[in-house]
Amino acid sequence: MQGFEDIVIQLLLRHNCVVVPGFGGFVAKQVSAELDLQKGILSPPKKALLFNRFLLTDDGLLLAEYARQYGLYYEDAKGQLQAFTDAMQRQLLNGETIKLAKLGTFTRQSDGQISFEQDRFFNLLLSSYGLTNLNFVSKPVEIVEESPIIELEPVVGGSKIKWARVAAAACFLPLAFYSFWIPTQTNALQSGLFSSSDFNPLHKQGAPAYNKTNLHLESAPLKSNSNLEFVLKERARLETYEWQPGYPFRVQIPAENSTAPAPAPTPAPMPIATAAAYDFIVGCFSNLQNAQTLQLKLQRDGFAARLIQNGPLTKVSAGAAQNLTELQQIQQQAAARGLQGWVLNN
Repeated sequence: MQGFEDIVIQLLLRHNCVVVPGFGGFVAKQVSAELDLQKGILSPPKKALLFNRFLLTDDGLLLAEYARQYGLYYEDAKGQLQAFTDAMQRQLLNGETIKLAKLGTFTRQSDGQISFEQDRFFNLLLSSYGLTNLNFVSKPVEIVEESPIIELEPVVGGSKIKWARVAAAACFLPLAFYSFWIPTQTNALQSGLFSSSDFNPLHKQGAPAYNKTNLHLESAPLKSNSNLEFVLKERARLETYEWQPGYPFRVQIPAENSTAPAPAPTPAPMPIATAAAYDFIVGCFSNLQNAQTLQLKLQRDGFAARLIQNGPLTKVSAGAAQNLTELQQIQQQAAARGLQGWVLNN
């Protein structure tokens, strides 16, 4: 039972969430490097752990890894994990402190809550493996004021020209002139059209002249055609089909022609798992679609893969065997493909 601590550490190095069924779950979050100028310490990036005692549902990750490393059946590994978690719960109820190497310390508070403190000397981030805190001596930065290259001397005596007022007057005079010129000397406001000649005071405005133009429209006789045929065609429609319970999809049915439409294809039924003595499990999923994807991949590789649903998780079997000889052949075939799993005793 002492191997569960090492399994949890190994899984946290590769994953960000590891659940210990019946006890709680560890959630990891990457933290950036920290610089403490007052203490003179530079800490490398790391993984910060949070313990959630409400994550109790078994996702199969811890038990599958434990059974694979120690060569145990799934039920045997599950029994050892149950004994391990029961022992830790009894220690916490008795007021004892549980310290797991490289992981942290568990204590039970007076209100019944479980507090967790992460081990500060072990870094769970693989990219920071071997990096430790760097100590340095911080020195204050001295700011040196540079002397100006050219020293400006104030002008003594003489009159100063306020250029801001000159610029304001230069902008105001044209604006005041055209605000008087355009409404009184041009017809831009009446017509709503402006031209460049409206802004030229030397241009003489002439009286507007209009030319009358007669338009001759030729009327064309309307052609009537009583041989108009309207063909009403039925539009395409959408029909809903259910591929399997909980997975509907929609199919577009084209418009009907003179010939009878072909019947819609009937989805192939899902294979039903039959009873067998042993099954070599290579994956456990809470999502049925992910389990079906792995099953199809195994079938394309030549395995007699099937799905087993006898709990909250859907297990994917690489093959069923009636005796240990057939089971060994399936394990060798899976190992040749780089697959790892555990044995389910039916």
